[in-house]
Amino acid sequence: MCGAIRGDSWQTHPMRACQLRLRPRYGDVTQWILCDECDEGLRYYEGLQNTAPPKPDRLHLLGQIRRATIPDQEAVLSWLLQKFNLEAKKKK
Repeated sequence: MCGAIRGDSWQTHPMRACQLRLRPRYGDVTQWILCDECDEGLRYYEGLQNTAPPKPDRLHLLGQIRRATIPDQEAVLSWLLQKFNLEAKKKK
């Protein structure tokens, strides 16, 4: 990724020497060669993706809004109307 070769120093820690690592590509049988600094950064980024909670599905969101108080439901409604530039009429 960075073009480093074995024996170069890390960009973030100049006292550390780069070592090359083989890493399989996602969905491919070939491998790429990464220096250990890039490999460490990539592992850190992939780890962060696994810690983020998944997005809730539609039924979960509707259930949360249905159980919310009326003022909170009205706040959600006004936000949605503002976001999509719509108008709502109250029933008589």
